[in-house]
Amino acid sequence: MSRLPTRRVGLPRAGRPIRRSSAGLSRTRALASLVLVLAGLAIYGVGASPVFSFRSPVDLEGATWTSQATVENLLAISDGTNLVTLRTDDLASRLESLPAVRSASVRVVLPNTVRVELVERQPILVWQTSGGRFLVDATGVAFLELASGAAAPGGLPTISDNRAGGAVSVGAAIDPVAFDAATRLGSLKPADLGSAANGLIVSLADDQGFTLTAVPNLWTATFGFYTTSLRPTTMIPGQVRVLRSLLAQVGETKVESVIVADDQNGTWVPKAKP
Repeated sequence: MSRLPTRRVGLPRAGRPIRRSSAGLSRTRALASLVLVLAGLAIYGVGASPVFSFRSPVDLEGATWTSQATVENLLAISDGTNLVTLRTDDLASRLESLPAVRSASVRVVLPNTVRVELVERQPILVWQTSGGRFLVDATGVAFLELASGAAAPGGLPTISDNRAGGAVSVGAAIDPVAFDAATRLGSLKPADLGSAANGLIVSLADDQGFTLTAVPNLWTATFGFYTTSLRPTTMIPGQVRVLRSLLAQVGETKVESVIVADDQNGTWVPKAKP
C-alpha cells in the first residue's frame, strides 16, 4: 500500500513576532472621518442659518377658487422658518384636502421662498338647492358654494334640485345617476330641440323627476326619473328626439306641456285658448 505524501508545516521561530495589520487609523480612514464631520457641520450650519429663512407671502400659482389666505393659513409657515428642513410633501397633502384642489405641489425656492402650484377642479354646472348653489366638477363633486347673488361663472347650466332630500354640501358627491341625467339635460340648447326659446331650465322634483322648461313661458317637458337598470340615463338622447319631433309637428307655441315617457313615446297637452 502506497503512502500519501505529507507536508511539513513550519512553526514560527521562537522569539520572532508575527506581523499583523495595524489596528490604528490609516491616513485614508482618518481623511474619510474628517470629511464626514465637516459635512455634518456644514448641514448643521445651513439648517441653522438665517439666510434660508422663509419670508411671506407664499408664491401661489394656479389658484382660481382657492384664496391666498386659505393656502397660507393651512400651511402655517411662520416667517423665519428655516426652509432647508421644510417637509414639503406634508404641506402638499394638506392642500389636497381642500375640496377645490385636485392636486398640489409645494417646493422651496432658495433663499427664502415657498412656491405652491395648485391644480383645481373645474366646474361644469351649478347645483342649486334650498341650501345654496354649488359648483360641481366633471366627477360630480360639489367643491365650492357660490355667494348669494353671485353669477354662475362662464354661463354654466344650473340644475334646480327641489327635492325634499336634495341637500348638498361642499365636498360631497352628487348621486351618480342624477348627476349623469343632469349633465345630459343641462348641456341642451334651445336649438337642439328646434326651439325659439331664450333658454332652458332643468329641474328635479320628488313628484316628476327631471323636467325641462323653455323660457319665457313656452312649454315644460317631463323626462321623469332614472335608475341604473330599469330606466337608465342612456334613453335621454332618444327622449330628446321625441320631444324635438313633437314640437316640430305641433308647433311649440301650441304646447303647454309634454310627458316624454321613453325614447319612443311622448304625449302633450295643448295651451289653453285665450
